[in-house]
Amino acid sequence: MKKPITIAKNASLLEVIKKLVDCDISRIIMVDEDKVPAGIISEKDVGLYLFSDKTTRSLEQIRLDERLIKEIEFVDGSETLKHCASIMFEKDIGSLVVGDKNDLKGIITKTDVVRYFAEHYFGKYKVVDLKNPGFVSISAESSVSDTIKKMIKNSISRIIVINRKDKPLGIITFRDFFTISLQLGSEIDVTEPSALLGHVRKGFLSEQGFGGVSLARDIMNRKIISVSPDNDLASACQIMVDDHLNGLAVADEKEIRTIGIISKTDMIQFFSLL
Repeated sequence: MKKPITIAKNASLLEVIKKLVDCDISRIIMVDEDKVPAGIISEKDVGLYLFSDKTTRSLEQIRLDERLIKEIEFVDGSETLKHCASIMFEKDIGSLVVGDKNDLKGIITKTDVVRYFAEHYFGKYKVVDLKNPGFVSISAESSVSDTIKKMIKNSISRIIVINRKDKPLGIITFRDFFTISLQLGSEIDVTEPSALLGHVRKGFLSEQGFGGVSLARDIMNRKIISVSPDNDLASACQIMVDDHLNGLAVADEKEIRTIGIISKTDMIQFFSLL
């Protein structure tokens, strides 16, 4: 487990996003004025909120909605890692807090479980042993708004960007949207360039905002890190940990086409069933 990172419950959305990005974490614990845990919020929760907000409010003006803050799932420090993985998968959550409301001992996340697997299961399984249903893709010419809608519809945190020949060109994740949010979402940034073009932040799903006028190719990460189905699964997990990735593309032997994506969530399920 790691030391939990916290932020005040009444923080602005800008403060939350900055802390998530600066600390390179995917979730943060909210505490009240007495430093008592009030809930937990993940980057996915923030992303879904940003996508649905169609106002022109700056990120400083948006205070955390109670609906954004999820209940914390506590576990005792004596729990086995396999049981923790089972809880995460069954409850569809990415972390567990060790301790209780009066004594936060630490936090364990999907990344910690994946790191443990990478360190202890080398040579035992291959990527192909991880039953993956494939992947979801979007055309490079699709708008950012349509891209987000597809991600929400399929409940995914990453999507492959393809060209007209169905060849993978890049990948888009929730974290990519956060960078744009910080650029377009503060009062300081909504100045001449964005105001003159009418691209001030109006929610990524708004046709009048950034999401409606920008294309998937404009924000995608052109570097797709992939593994072969025959690669060692523990080695693939180590790549995710070392490169701070939540998922890897699975490509055929010649890496001409992508045939699937393995994610930390897939690994949580796999580990819990061992």
